[in-house]
Amino acid sequence: MGARKDQSTSYSRLTQEEVEAFCAQWGINLKFNPVAPGLDKSIDQCLAGSIALYCRHFEFSNLRHPFSIFVLNVLEYYRISFGQIHPRGLARILHFESICRAAGYDSSLLSFRRFFRLAKNGDWFTFEKSQVDTCLISSMVTTLGSWKDRFFWVSESIIPFKMIWRHPDAVLNELEPSDSELDSWFLKSISACPSRLRPFPEPVLVLMGISKLWDKPDVVFTDVASAKGEDVGSWF
Repeated sequence: MGARKDQSTSYSRLTQEEVEAFCAQWGINLKFNPVAPGLDKSIDQCLAGSIALYCRHFEFSNLRHPFSIFVLNVLEYYRISFGQIHPRGLARILHFESICRAAGYDSSLLSFRRFFRLAKNGDWFTFEKSQVDTCLISSMVTTLGSWKDRFFWVSESIIPFKMIWRHPDAVLNELEPSDSELDSWFLKSISACPSRLRPFPEPVLVLMGISKLWDKPDVVFTDVASAKGEDVGSWF
């Protein structure tokens, strides 16, 4: 992907040691050749044969490696790279997958497009509520902290397809799917309880199969111990 003059000029402040420590923490194998970009490369100036990942995608958006098939399907469909997605936009993709799994449904592109649509957020892309009235998010964590200057390169072999750097002028969305294209019970159950957009505790992500950082325990959600004053349902 070539550099664009109108792209953000933020540079990564991570050292190579910090990148490798981050990858060890979040389960990214060093065989994918994680590299600190240095202070002379912006997010859109990725090394040949590599893609860019933001640290906040893991810390805030609930992204885990191996990446879920659903997340990869969304990126491939919209022809967009991880390096172009605002953390809140990626968080909405994984939030949708999480609530689908919690409700016992398989997440799909068709159902995702019913509730979310691609949008621009400055030099980045995000996902926002679609034009359909139902909103799946009741509230969200508003503080992201520093994120634009914390990114790194990894080998493009970490993705099973050629990731595209989306052109900023490409058409954003097709028309949202209608009620008749989706299961009515799915629409009813997933819309019944809007939930908070937030980083989920690791045990919840492990139980749902989104995270493989830990071995999946032989428990169900009702067995998960809750903190004083909080029940498991409040995580969703």
